[in-house]
Amino acid sequence: MNKVINLLMGIGVAISLALIAGFVFAAPTWLIWNNIFAQIFNLPHLSFWDTFWIMIMIRLVIPSETKVKKEKS
Repeated sequence: MNKVINLLMGIGVAISLALIAGFVFAAPTWLIWNNIFAQIFNLPHLSFWDTFWIMIMIRLVIPSETKVKKEKS
């Protein structure tokens, strides 16, 4: 019984951490877009989940870190 409770608590903690990480990941972009760009440039407002998936797409297409190979001279 204790193993089942520990497993369920571990799953709950993992889901909670994933939700917090997703919010921290997308919330700044969502707030900046809706409060600045949408008003200044008359662009549509985005929902949180629209912003979240757009950020995922951008991270897949453009990696956050690029490495440049230096040539030896």
